[in-house]
Formats: sequence, structure tokens, C-alpha cells
Amino acid sequence: MNSKHSIRARKIVPIILICLVLILAFIFVAGIVTHPDLIPVSDEKYVDMRGALDEFIPVIQEDMNEIFSLTEATAYNLSEVSMEDPSVELALLQLHRDIPASDYTYIVDTNNTIRAITGTSDEQKLIGTQSCANISEEDFKYSKNTCIVTQFYTFNDGKQGIIVVSPIYDANETYIGTIRVSLDIVYLFSGPVDQLRSDSGYTIRSIQPDGTLIYYEDTELLGININNIGIYTGKSRMNVVQLVTGDTEGSISYVFYNVGWIQKDLINAVWDTITFPNGTEWRIVLTDDISMKTGDEHPSSHLTATELRTFVEKAYIYAQTHTKEDALKAFNDRNGEFIDGELYIFAYDINGTTLALPYQTMLIGVNRLQAEDIAGVEYVQREIARAEQGGGYLYCQYPNPTKEFARELKFMYVMPINNDWFIGAGIYMDNTTFEPCGEMRNKMISQVRNFQYLSKIMPEDELISMLNDPNSSIQVDGLYPFASTYSGTILSYVMDPSTIGNNHLGYVNSYGMSIGREVIPLAQSGGGLIYSLVWDPELEKDIYVLIYVEPVTEDTYYGSMIILEC
Repeated sequence: MNSKHSIRARKIVPIILICLVLILAFIFVAGIVTHPDLIPVSDEKYVDMRGALDEFIPVIQEDMNEIFSLTEATAYNLSEVSMEDPSVELALLQLHRDIPASDYTYIVDTNNTIRAITGTSDEQKLIGTQSCANISEEDFKYSKNTCIVTQFYTFNDGKQGIIVVSPIYDANETYIGTIRVSLDIVYLFSGPVDQLRSDSGYTIRSIQPDGTLIYYEDTELLGININNIGIYTGKSRMNVVQLVTGDTEGSISYVFYNVGWIQKDLINAVWDTITFPNGTEWRIVLTDDISMKTGDEHPSSHLTATELRTFVEKAYIYAQTHTKEDALKAFNDRNGEFIDGELYIFAYDINGTTLALPYQTMLIGVNRLQAEDIAGVEYVQREIARAEQGGGYLYCQYPNPTKEFARELKFMYVMPINNDWFIGAGIYMDNTTFEPCGEMRNKMISQVRNFQYLSKIMPEDELISMLNDPNSSIQVDGLYPFASTYSGTILSYVMDPSTIGNNHLGYVNSYGMSIGREVIPLAQSGGGLIYSLVWDPELEKDIYVLIYVEPVTEDTYYGSMIILEC
């Protein structure tokens, strides 16, 4: 890593619910202690793990260095520009486009007041308010005037991540504020972690030295300080969490709950540290506690979409004819009538708090609103949106309990019980596991954000003409952009230009899912990722795709998609 761009930041531990502390006590610490009877793995195993870690860390470093360079360049370009100048908005949109992991980019003055920000109307309401991170010119002296990386934050809108901050100086070299990039750290890690899983069967956690968990595949646990849970087991009385946070590198074997949180397994780990210019450290911990199980030992269900819906409707009737307490007790009973292998009822309240999850009962009471799968799809938010539309089908990638919780594509059906909570169930799609797509996902996000940027500097009809031109400069190999009005009129659709001008709200795929009715509320809420099944006119069949959409004007939204390879 370029020493000019090393990073650090102190971190303030967010206040968390008691239930999350208890969960982490069970899931993360109860097993993360050495056991006197453990037989160490071979030196060859540790060498292999260390080699995988040594290849992984530079990927994150390179991504962060690119973020630093882009942020610093934008700060320099704004050095002689008034904050009221229209070019400020364009500069922020460009930076947002060029950093796919960014939630939003914004400018903060010397009084820590937000002066400009990208994003939806809700984000625009933050202009004039105080930033959550109070950073002064003095802070940059420790980073030699390069970027600062803050502590892990939970932001006002519930999103979580870290902030990359660069100083802005005017023509007289007077400090006038900062430009800031709010990073979704799950996006930052998930692509490289997905590739790591595919290549070597390992996964990653990242922990700050004070014990705050900043990356973990179970994203609902992010932000928890695992050092505050004083659980010790085994004769050695050694807390492995303290060992990892206290030492910049090392290796260890320990007992830990497996990925399904059903039983403890022997886990092996190696770790090292990324240090940033202002002193912030991230422990990068590589472990072998994931399931890559495939095959037909437990074949996926061959239930039809109709049978899945019937199963959920049966649970709906039960919930309507029993008290909520009795219904949830029945749904969480692993020996009850609402569970059959991979087929089980889950339930959430409308804010994302887990009410029923029979294979992962320790997550009951946990708010999973920000939970993302490995591709970045916020699946609980998608379930809520579907339930608020009256119910229906959707997809996510989720651990399969009959395959030792290996991650597979899950086809789900959800129904609202009332305005307060909803239920659902799902079936796994015949061992459907997608190849890693992190790099293409990032290109897709940047492409859509580029449309948003271009919409500010050219008439919409010119932009639509570029989208419809297969040879235009905005086309990217492997991506299939589109544009639509919120009323459903297709303005552009590279995969099937014959549909342009039609209304797509009545189009459904082979499972009766309306793609338009899925992506419109997503775009209206600010945009994001979603899986779907769409018709490919060349192959003459439905294909799995990952879609990204963002709002562009009051009347239109733009998106793009990648074909997912199994």
C-alpha cells in the first residue's frame, strides 16, 4: 500500500440494543476462546491461509487508495469554487459515480455544518445540519494533510459505515472545510470476500482495535463492540477477541458457533492489520468457518411457486386466527407444522425487527433492516417493500439450513399480516449459486450514477438517445441499461429495444413477478440492488439478473443489469 495513503481514525462505539450484545455473546465470543484440548492445524494449513490473507489485503488497500485519490482530487478542484456554485453539485455527483461503495458525498464547512450533499430529498434535508463527525483542521496534521478515515458510524438514516474525509483549502491556502465520502463498508468488502470464498473457501471479518466489528457477512452485527462482552471459557482463560484486537497480526484455532449458529466447530484464523495515515487500524481476520457444501445429499425443494404461496397462506390463516404470541411461537417451533427442512416461516415487523426465524432463533429481536447479502442486496428491505405492496415473490441469497447453511439463491413469497408485521417462506433454487460478480456490480453502479450525472448537463432526450445507441460511449460490455417513467413507460431497454414505448407494469416473468412493480419503489426510495428473472429475447428464456436503479428526475428512474452466471 502506498504509504502516502495509509489511514486511521478513532472510533466511537455506537449504542446497541441489549439483544445484540447477547447475540454476539453467543455467536462471536462464546466460542472465540482457545480450548485446552484443541489440536492445532498443520503448518501447511496456516501457510495456505496466510497466503490467502496476503493476497486479500492489497485488494482492500488498492480500493481505499483509489478512494483517497478521487476524494483528494475533488477537494483540490473545489479549492477556488464558491459552495453556491453549480459546479459543486456536479463534482459531488462525479465523486459519487466514481466510488461505487459511497452512500453519498458531501461538503462540510469549518463549523461542521453540511453545505451540500448528493442523494434523495431526505438527504437534501441534511443541508444546514451538523455532521455526525466533528473534524477540524488540526486532525489533518496527523495524517500529513491526506485523507482521514473516521471511526465506524451508524448514520441518522440507519445506514452504517465509515467516512473518508479530505481537507479543502482556498487559493490562499486557508482551510475552508472538508469533502466527505460516506462509505458502505459492506460494499467495499463484499466483492473481494465473495471472490475469496469462491477461490479458497475462506471468509473475512474486520475489527477495529477497540473491538468494534466493522465487517462481517452477518451484517446485522456490524457496529457491535465485542470487547465489552466479558465471557471467558476454557482452562486458558484467554479471550481471543482481546488477542486479535491487541496484536497487529497472528494466528489461532478456537471453538466457534458454525455459520448456522447450531453447534460449535473448530475454527482456524489468521489476521493482519491495515494502518491508515491518520492512525486508524483495521484488523483483517481470515477464517475457515464457511460452508461450501454442494451436491444432492439434500436436494433443493421441487415445490412450485403456487405450493410455496399456499404454505405461506396457511401460516397467514394461522396468524389471523391465533394471537400474535401464539403464532410466533408456532413459527419458531423447529418441530412444528410450519417447518419442513429448508421450508420454514420467517416473520419481521415492518421496521425490520426479527420476530420468527426458527433456524437462527438468536436473531429474534434483532433489527435486520440494514442486512445485506454478499452482492449487496438489502433483502429485508426488499421483503418489507413487497409486503407493503400486498405481498408477492422475490429473491435473495441466503444460507440453506439443509446444506450446512451454504449460501444459495432463495425464491421467497411474503404476505403482510397487518400493517405492523409480515411473514414469508422460501425455497432454494436447485443448487443455484452465482459466480462472484463484485467487479461487474461496481461497474453497473457507476454506469447508473453516470446517467444521473449526465442528466444534469444534457437534455433528457439526448441522454435517452445515448442509452438507445449500442455504440455510444456510455455503454459497457456485459451491462444492460434501461430507463423508465414511474408510470411504467419504457424509455430505453438495451436487452430488448422492441419494448421501448410500451408500458411494462403488466409484464410478468415465468413466476408471475412484475419487474416494474419491484424496481419502482426501490428507485423512489433512493435506489439500490435487487435480483430478478427477466426474459432474454436472444436466448428465448428467463434469466437471472442483478439490477441496480437510482432516481434521476421526478418522473424517471434509470437502471442497469448484469446477467448472473451460475
